[in-house]
This record gives sequence, structure tokens and C-alpha cells, in this order.
Amino acid sequence: MNQKNLFTRSAVAAAMALVSTQVFAAGFQLNEYTAAGLGRSFSGEGAIADSAASGSRNPATMTMFDRPTFSGGAIYVDPDVKLTGNSPVTGRSTDDGNIAPNAWVPNLHFILPLNDQWALGASATSNYGLSTEFENDYPAGPLAGKTDLITENLNLSAAYRLNQHFSFGVGFDAVYAKAKIERNAGELVALQSRGTIPASTTAAHLNGNAWGYGWNAGILYEVDENNRYGFTYRSKVDIDFDGNYRSDLPVVAGGTGGNTVPGSLTLNLPEMWEVSGYNRVAPKWAIHYSLTYTSWSQFQELKATGTNGNTLFQKEEGYHDVYRLALGTTYYYNDQWTFRTGIAYDDSPVPADNRTISIPDQDRLWLSVGSTYAFTPDASVDLGVSYMHGKSVHISEKVADGVPNYQFDAKGTAMLYGVNFNYTF
Repeated sequence: MNQKNLFTRSAVAAAMALVSTQVFAAGFQLNEYTAAGLGRSFSGEGAIADSAASGSRNPATMTMFDRPTFSGGAIYVDPDVKLTGNSPVTGRSTDDGNIAPNAWVPNLHFILPLNDQWALGASATSNYGLSTEFENDYPAGPLAGKTDLITENLNLSAAYRLNQHFSFGVGFDAVYAKAKIERNAGELVALQSRGTIPASTTAAHLNGNAWGYGWNAGILYEVDENNRYGFTYRSKVDIDFDGNYRSDLPVVAGGTGGNTVPGSLTLNLPEMWEVSGYNRVAPKWAIHYSLTYTSWSQFQELKATGTNGNTLFQKEEGYHDVYRLALGTTYYYNDQWTFRTGIAYDDSPVPADNRTISIPDQDRLWLSVGSTYAFTPDASVDLGVSYMHGKSVHISEKVADGVPNYQFDAKGTAMLYGVNFNYTF
């Protein structure tokens, strides 16, 4: 295979990874928007209404607050994603001890009751996010490199109480996404060029940002003060993503000679449905549970175009719909202390033959514990800890025509630590 075709494939692979990063992150749609929710594996989120954060999950729950309420905090994500394998070209080890760096996920929430029937709310969270990093001289450079996505979700919502049993809410979402990706030449290019082009050479650098808009709605049914159920819907979000592509490789070899080339695509992030329940089964005990359904079968292909309308790349994805199951319990020890725990299972939407090492998606099991300490009747702090265990997966990725696929085994776990401060005015 000649270098130009290899470099072109590297550029396309990098562009696909940039898009897939955003989609993959939306596929599990970061739940990390409250420490209290973290402590119960986000079970019953659409019905509990124990902090201002509930308004961003189910706006209908805002009618349960009779005073202005604030909650703000962050969740620290400490992942451990490991790869093992060997190069089919040179036999070199492609092991990497930890490809996912640590990250902070902040959140802010506010609920303003207007009267006995109406309430308004606002929140700032992050629904999507991902980061993986490899060394510049990693053997499979076109597949690895650096992949980063940061998003901000700004939400405004309103809720209306129809009677003592039913409340309804609706919200508007504005999602800002910022992404960057880098891919390197890798060992195959270095071998073909006899070292004149080092493996660490930047074969592709992409960056871009975009706004997307959507809406969410919810219903809260209160049987009585101890039993309630929530139903929520979050619309798909169309993000018109504009990006810039640059390669340090010469034009004759398939690069851009350091020049920037624009490109664009539209991402259709799928809709999500959730059913939640909360039952206080004893004076000091409650159980809560959720079933979340994400319509990932709406995402079947990736297609990007250039400024003249030409197709830069097109790739079949074939994602499938997924469920998330969560179950938890809360123990109300006294007026100062509340304790909670939860378990959840996340299903991955990515077919096995579409996994990549920059996005080693896998099914995940959550185990969580948390607590709340009330300093006064109006001020409290939430703490939450979760252990996320990922299923081991095998990844087979193609770098170039006529070259055997690189084979990897991936294993991922993560610890998450959250804290939120709550205040009622």
C-alpha cells in the first residue's frame, strides 16, 4: 500500500473518531449532574425531588418545592481504561495502562416557586463528555492520539400543578459542544518512509464547536406524600457541527501541508424516555427505581461533507436501542443524616464490530453509596461515591488496506466522587 492512501485513511479515521466521540458520549448521556443521584446510581431520579437538581431531570417535580432552592457541586471522574495487544506489523506491544484522564463534571441548579401551582427552574450541566489520550509515538497512531469532548447543557424549564395528584413540566435545552482530536502517523508510516516521517508526526488535527437545541418534558403523579411516579422525555438534539481539519503531512502524501480544510456534518442525538418511582415503604426507609430507554437505532450512519457539498466520508454505524436499569434505597436516619445506596446496569449501543480504541464502549455495572448531612433545616451537603465496572471487550480495527487489523482487548472501570451544596431560601 502506498503512503498517500495510508495517510488519506488516517485522516478519514480521525474525522470519524471526532464524530463518534460526540455520539458515543451522548450514547451513555452523562448522568453526573448531582451527588445525591450519584449515591443511588441515579435511581428514581424523575420522582424523588430531594434537591433542586431534580428539575433538570423531570421539570414536573419542581411543583414539590414551596421555597426557592439552590444546588451546586461537581463530580470527579477517575477512570481506569486499559488496552492490551500486539502490532500485526512489527509485533510491538500496544499495551496502554490508562488511556482515559481524570475529569471534573460541575453542575448548578435553581428552582423558583411562583405560587402553589407554578414554578420555574434553571440548570447548567454536562450531558456529554469524553477524553482519551495516547503517546504521540504509539504504534497504532492513526487509531489513537488524543480525543476530547466538552459540552455544556443550559436548561430553562417551567412546571404546573394541575391538582394534588398531577403535575406537568417542560424545558428548553441549549447544548454547546467543543471537540478536538489528533492522530499521529504511527509505525506503519514510519516504516514505509524509512524514518523520514517519524511515527509521532501529526497526521490529522481536527477541532470544532457547535450549538444544538432540544426540549424535555415530564409528568409527576403523586398517589400520596409517600408514593409518586415520574415519566420524562428528552428530545433528540440536532447539532450542526463545523470543524477544521489540518495535517502536517505533505500534500503529495495525502496531507494538507499544514493548511486547514473546513468540513461539516449534522449529528442527530437520539431521544430518551425514563420511567421512575419512589415509595416510602416505612417511616425511615424508601425504595426508588428507574427504567431509561434511549432510541439509538435512530443513529445508523455518519456522513460529512466539504464546502462544495462533496462527501468527505460516510460510514455505517448500525447502533441499537438501549436500556438503563437502576434500583436504590434511602434510609432517613434522623433530621441531620440521610443515607442512600443503589445499583444500575448500562447497556452499550455500539455493535461489537464498530468499537474503536479511542472509544472502547462497553456495558457497565454501577454500585453506589451516598449521604446527606443537614447543617440546618435550610442548608445541607450531599456526598456520593460510585464504582463503575465495565465488561471486557475485544476490538479489531483497520488501519490500511492490505494490512492485518490491529487487535486489542479493553477493560475499563471508574470511581466517581461527588459533592453538592444545597440551600433553601
